[in-house]
Amino acid sequence: MGSNLHKPEDLEVRLYSYGPRSEVSLGQKVLTLEPDVFIALEGAGTFEGISLEERLQNFLEKGKDLEKFTLKMHEESTRRGHASLSTSVSVQFEVRGCSRIGSMLLVASRFGSYLQESQRRKRIDNSYLLCPEEINVKSLRDTYQHSVKACFEAYSRLCDEGIPIEDARYVLPLGVKTSLFVSTTLESLIPVIKLGLDIKSYKLIPKEIAVLANKISNMLEKVAPALFRTRMKFNGGPVTYPLSNPFKDEDLVTKIVTENGTPSEPKLLDFRIMGGEVVISYVSRRAYVESLGQLSHLIYACMLEPMSLVAYHQAIRHRTVSTVVESIYAAVDRASKDYEKWVVIPPTVNKNSGLRKEFLDAIEIALTSYKELLASGASPASAIYTVPQALKIYTIRVYDGFNLLYPIGFVATRTCSYAQHEERGIAYKLWAAVSKANELIGSMMGEKCKLLGYCPEKDWCPIILKYQKYNNEVHEKFSSTQQKMINTSADI
Repeated sequence: MGSNLHKPEDLEVRLYSYGPRSEVSLGQKVLTLEPDVFIALEGAGTFEGISLEERLQNFLEKGKDLEKFTLKMHEESTRRGHASLSTSVSVQFEVRGCSRIGSMLLVASRFGSYLQESQRRKRIDNSYLLCPEEINVKSLRDTYQHSVKACFEAYSRLCDEGIPIEDARYVLPLGVKTSLFVSTTLESLIPVIKLGLDIKSYKLIPKEIAVLANKISNMLEKVAPALFRTRMKFNGGPVTYPLSNPFKDEDLVTKIVTENGTPSEPKLLDFRIMGGEVVISYVSRRAYVESLGQLSHLIYACMLEPMSLVAYHQAIRHRTVSTVVESIYAAVDRASKDYEKWVVIPPTVNKNSGLRKEFLDAIEIALTSYKELLASGASPASAIYTVPQALKIYTIRVYDGFNLLYPIGFVATRTCSYAQHEERGIAYKLWAAVSKANELIGSMMGEKCKLLGYCPEKDWCPIILKYQKYNNEVHEKFSSTQQKMINTSADI
């Protein structure tokens, strides 16, 4: 493995589409309205109930400067702290060649949609290994390369020995390349931009995030320059939706972890029903479906959850669940003292003593290299690329009634046999903890096949047999019925 590893700072951002933008006909003229003007005119529509075309016509007939109006509209809106205009600009773009660190922060925004190259389904080769710019110097490079090489060789051996790719990936370092498609709003990108541009945090925030922030900023400058610039000027404290960010100093979550005895299993911190006995009385007298809509925002469960970085990356993409995460540096320090205890070993690896040893040997090399890089003068933000994705980190997640009770909520979807094994374990423990706290609510929870009355997957599993008689014939009947409904909807 030579010295020519790609750098995460060389990542690319490619814009594919954006909006709203439209061609507007005014008599014989056809004008193209870009997002800045389009949204400013629609914003003005909150004061007068006429069409966008009429509004534009009035501006032009009165000889008003549309550019000045647009800038003033955006300045006034952002000065007051309104996000309705900045959430109206949508962008669809691709990020190529970033690390799992870059994607971890980018997908942390709750108000976006992300399609990411999956390490769960695709086996990678050593061309995917990255080396941060700070580390790519003679005094540090050898230590870094020794670490990532050990992890990659262990990964290759696991794959060759028949370990599923989704389990073998646990030994891979964070400094592995990925790509993803993002569909989101201008407002949703502001948190990661501000984080990347905060030079005070560079010892903890990888430089890659600054590169990502700059490239996304340049993209937004082209899409909606007036709105983006005015939004970025709005300062004076926390002025963005909070981002789940593990790249920070020791924090409140770590203190909560310590206060709760550093549990090795998920722990219910709180369970509440807003309205108390009134709600329980109503639910006990009503049908399951009739209760759901109102319950969705009246109950919640708060869980303290240890999980691997693999599972965390997936957890933050479950956007209906509020998530806060501890410092990754606190998690690394803890694992460095007892790496076998503070990493997640996938069950398929754990049951093979030889492969388990190779897995843990690579983990030990990676965590030792992390400390050696720090001792040699590297910043934590660069050394963190050596850390394997098996590292155990704590999160606190808050589940509302939707995620506890709906067939498309967290518990129902994550208890499915197709779900990732860590998330599945957490979902079952959450269900058990809530059932202990309130038997009625617990009885309304369950796997999606329990709640739906059929299995929506291509191939069904024995879980549904806990609740009803089921076989291939019944499954085929439900599947064909669902397909007919889809075809009918398409025809409409």
